[in-house]
Amino acid sequence: MTTSTDDSLAHRRRLLQRAAWLCALLVLVVTSLSAFLRQSGADLGCRPWPACHARAASADAAPVPPTAAVQAARGTHRVVASSLLVLLVGMVVFAYRGPRSLVRERRVLLLALGLVLFLAVLGVFTAGARLPAVTLGNLLAGLLLFATFVYVAERPRAMAEAQRLRLRRWAWLGAALLAVQAGLGALVSAGYAGLSCPQLLACTPGPDGWAALNPWQVPGPHAGEAGFAGGVGVQLLHRLATFAVVGALGILAAAAWRAGQRGAGATILGLAALQAELGIALVLAQLPMGVALAHNLVAALMLGTAAALAARTAPLSPGF
Repeated sequence: MTTSTDDSLAHRRRLLQRAAWLCALLVLVVTSLSAFLRQSGADLGCRPWPACHARAASADAAPVPPTAAVQAARGTHRVVASSLLVLLVGMVVFAYRGPRSLVRERRVLLLALGLVLFLAVLGVFTAGARLPAVTLGNLLAGLLLFATFVYVAERPRAMAEAQRLRLRRWAWLGAALLAVQAGLGALVSAGYAGLSCPQLLACTPGPDGWAALNPWQVPGPHAGEAGFAGGVGVQLLHRLATFAVVGALGILAAAAWRAGQRGAGATILGLAALQAELGIALVLAQLPMGVALAHNLVAALMLGTAAALAARTAPLSPGF
């Protein structure tokens, strides 16, 4: 009887894991489309990107009809987001109709459902929004949603207790630092501060240099222009935080290597190196859209990798 119950539990977990991987893929599609729509200036009624941000901040900015690419992206975004919600609701029902041993999956899926509903409500205010808090909420919730699905999709792995505890500690710390760094990056984008520091090292904020750190303040008419003074502070913090993130991820990769998770350790190091290169390219090339979209995607993959390592260090239980 016990063997049959364990087999049934294992089967349910496998189904949830496969569905979670599909949901994670859908989240990547939705977040990438969201980034494209925002960075194309679709919701701001102007183009090209990023110079349109400065014009959109003024009240007399003339609306621009959406291009075919923008219309296709909007339609795809809504279809994929709706499909994600339906699939997630099905997963929650499936988990709660199963045995109580699925408590880990139930809690994380409820968190995911809360994030999806939060994004749905936030979407009502997204179109045409200039308040940085809206962009900040969209980006952070999207990244956390991707991480939660990866956490459900992964399974605990057998490893020595000391190695498991060390890896678990650094995985969660790495995930937290990545979330903070993503938040700073969202403020850079939402405050149109991408061109505030054209040089890599010359980034000294003046008296008004911290304005973009306030997500409840609408950017001024010069936001988005090269040398925008209000965005210097958040740019400086974003760049300085990179050193802390890279250092923590280096320790995380070493801990993963010692615990036998060499593939994940190498992956997060490679992603960190790629992300640093993309950040430098953004500054030197003055925010090309392709690089900005890749920067957003790699941020999600880094957070997902940290979440995967955290899931692998969870205690082993029946059904795994």
